[in-house]
Amino acid sequence: MATFPAIAEMIDLTGKRALVTGGGKGIGAAISKRLIEAGAEVTIADMDPDIQEIANELSASFALCDITDAEQLGAAVRHAANESHLDILVNNAGIYPPTGPIAEVSDDFVTKMLDLNVRAQYSASREAVNYMSSGGSIVNISSIAALRGGASITAYSTSKAAVIGLTKAFANELGPKKIRVNAIAPGIIDTEGLAEQGAALKEGGIDVYAAIAANPLKISGDPDYIARATLFLASDLAEFITGHLLVVDGGSTA
Repeated sequence: MATFPAIAEMIDLTGKRALVTGGGKGIGAAISKRLIEAGAEVTIADMDPDIQEIANELSASFALCDITDAEQLGAAVRHAANESHLDILVNNAGIYPPTGPIAEVSDDFVTKMLDLNVRAQYSASREAVNYMSSGGSIVNISSIAALRGGASITAYSTSKAAVIGLTKAFANELGPKKIRVNAIAPGIIDTEGLAEQGAALKEGGIDVYAAIAANPLKISGDPDYIARATLFLASDLAEFITGHLLVVDGGSTA
């Protein structure tokens, strides 16, 4: 019978290097905090220079990066790897604007959504694997919108569904290199960004706070719930898991 390390050892990320895109706010900040708590050396990549302060508070490194720029993403990966190795990549950064009725959504808007939410994850992952010669873990953030769609969020739903396909394809190709690739589909998570979009979403027929109240657990989604799931997938606790979509939504899609 095989013997395995103790649970505390499997979740210990001491000596691991991690890059979290959009890791200074909301879900991203919660993920950064949990990875740091587990011992990882975390780099936060963000296009907002003010995130440097937050990174300092979290004891994280910071890389100024526009994720739509493949060269800047490559530079952020190199920074996080410290020209040595990268063990964990969390593709968290993206946008969640209501897109409006289908007839009002322009091709330019769809292109922008796909560039931010899909192509950037592809580019970051492509660069990261160059520093994962000893294996690693990539965690992509998708959404339950990829599973059930929704009025007025068609472009967003499409982009997040593409993330699932990207995750499975990368998992198949990178598995032989001991690189695991998984995705998380958060439900409605109560963040500042959600509060900003709430009114516009309600106009489009999505009452996010009614949806939160209606989930089977009857609790609000907290960013830390996604952070915990990310920590699980990034750690050796998930050693035999790849190509998987972990839905974390309080049972909303049950």
